[in-house]
Amino acid sequence: MAGIRRVNGKLSGVNPAVSCSRLRQVQALLCEGGSVTPDGILCSLGIDSRYNDGCTELAKYLFYGLYEQNQPNMEHASDDFPEEMLDDVIMLIKAECVHLYCNPLNYSYLLPYVSHWRNLHLYCMTEAEYEDEEAAEEFKISSFVSMVQDCQRIGVAYCSQGHVQKFDVFMVEKWPLIQAFALEGIGGGSFFTIKYKIVDMSEKLWQVYSRLDPVSLNNLLTEDLGSFEKQWSSFFSSIDLESHLSILDLSEAQAGEAFRTFYSHGLISNNVSYKSKSRQPFVLFGKHSSSEDLENISFNFPSESHQVRHTGPQGSEAKHMILQCVAPNSPLACSRTYFFGTTHNPYLGIQMTEQKKTEVLVTSQIYSAAVQGVLSGIKCYSSTPSFTKAKDVAVNTFLLALDLMNLGHYRSPLRSKCEFSIQAVNNQGIIIPLADEDSRYLVKTASLIVRDIPDLQENKGDFGTVVYSESFLESSINIQQSDGTVSSDSCYTILTANVPRYACWLMESDVKQSEQALHLAKNEDSSYLGGSLTVADAAYVFSSGHLCSPEEGKITFFSEGLLFVHSQFGCVTLSKDHIRKISVYAPDTCSVGTLFVEYETDLLPHLPFPLHSSDQCLVFALQPRSKSYKAFFAKVRSQARDL
Repeated sequence: MAGIRRVNGKLSGVNPAVSCSRLRQVQALLCEGGSVTPDGILCSLGIDSRYNDGCTELAKYLFYGLYEQNQPNMEHASDDFPEEMLDDVIMLIKAECVHLYCNPLNYSYLLPYVSHWRNLHLYCMTEAEYEDEEAAEEFKISSFVSMVQDCQRIGVAYCSQGHVQKFDVFMVEKWPLIQAFALEGIGGGSFFTIKYKIVDMSEKLWQVYSRLDPVSLNNLLTEDLGSFEKQWSSFFSSIDLESHLSILDLSEAQAGEAFRTFYSHGLISNNVSYKSKSRQPFVLFGKHSSSEDLENISFNFPSESHQVRHTGPQGSEAKHMILQCVAPNSPLACSRTYFFGTTHNPYLGIQMTEQKKTEVLVTSQIYSAAVQGVLSGIKCYSSTPSFTKAKDVAVNTFLLALDLMNLGHYRSPLRSKCEFSIQAVNNQGIIIPLADEDSRYLVKTASLIVRDIPDLQENKGDFGTVVYSESFLESSINIQQSDGTVSSDSCYTILTANVPRYACWLMESDVKQSEQALHLAKNEDSSYLGGSLTVADAAYVFSSGHLCSPEEGKITFFSEGLLFVHSQFGCVTLSKDHIRKISVYAPDTCSVGTLFVEYETDLLPHLPFPLHSSDQCLVFALQPRSKSYKAFFAKVRSQARDL
């Protein structure tokens, strides 16, 4: 407990407004009234409270960043003075004032936090006085007696959230500070627990700690979110190692190992036993994602027997998986639906008149509708904090999206199978009802799950389930206009937006199609793209579609079109006949070269579904000084102007 965060020898990150706000949150507990509300909350650190966890937790909350263990970039106070000197703190928090005892050594560290506290009563000796150890101990005890003299009920932070204990007043009586209270002459002259009624305030304080404020939000963004995203990176790294053949033997247990380890280790390290059914990590393949399977999931017992090879309809290969990652001691969680196989057929010179509604395409489109539903629900909830309205908007958006993607025949069977929810989650990962006042200060998770999707194409049974969720933070303020009316100004941010919304992995048939497209493109005698103008080089592709994020691949320009090769999508070919217009933006040679390619509707069957967008435009980014950048402006741009 002796770590002190310092930058160039000075404390960093102390915000008077936050410090005062946190104190007021604790003081508010003393204004509730009633026979059990204490007159003050006692916090004693170090040996004086036998290193009580609850007191330490309260000190960490009020003096954030000061009393921490194992923090990076910290110098330890033991380099300057003994640890017990830093822990030599007694605090009694009352509704309208605070009594604080400290010593001249830790005073300068506490001062940035307490200097703005209202009605602060400070008990501190000078350095010369403090050199007399006996006098210092007497001063501490007399200061404590003075603090509590007008109290009848005193609250204590008896235990911490990570180490819950049954309250025992006799354990408090064993604190050295409490025992010293009974000393004749300098103490109170009687047993502390007889003179005062002791009240355990642990659970009420935990509710205060769990609220989001600038400090906890900063920790969430700089520490928790980075760790959370790292688990997704680990997931992608492990899956990307699989070939189109070995991925068939991938099991749910193997795929979800990163999420499961992250979650279970977090629970163990923080002694957390609370586990909500909806906030557990999982990975389920294909048809093994039914409602029944979701009800029976247990992150402790993942399935080794359910593999990609046989978890599709009628024992076929799975075409999708649903997965969820949950931070064990944080409000962060999100779920996705990813796919085995691609949705498009590369253009090989023969135009497809209509795209076949394969299982991968249908589930991708239903998932896309679910994504749109969640995003619209979050937007609605942030502006009008009504779950009922947000649910109506989310479900209606989902159903409308089905119509727009020519899946109107799925509208009726899926109406009763889609479920939208918003959960408020505190800093410990515990769900708080939206009706609770404290939910206003918490991160929310919005989710839309579509269960047991029927196969309406070939009647092979159910495809399984698709799911999408995001953790978000909303904020709103009421503004009174000049005419007296009140309007609300709101905004929101999706915290887990960096987790890709769409991902797929090539299966054997996709690999063969891509190899064929690549072979024909390179064979100038039979190439449907004409002669090659450039060699393959790195580039990014992007669209305005809500499933799309910038994807890196290799681009090659031809006299009659272009070829983009991507590790997940395979080959994407754009013939000159599909391109309506090309616009180029490159302000100088040091900037990224951006190609805006507007395409005809005929290209859609030959374009990966996540790249589809309402504006029918693809964006290709060429890195400055790259081969593709130089070759484009030297050999391709003159031909692009003719389009």
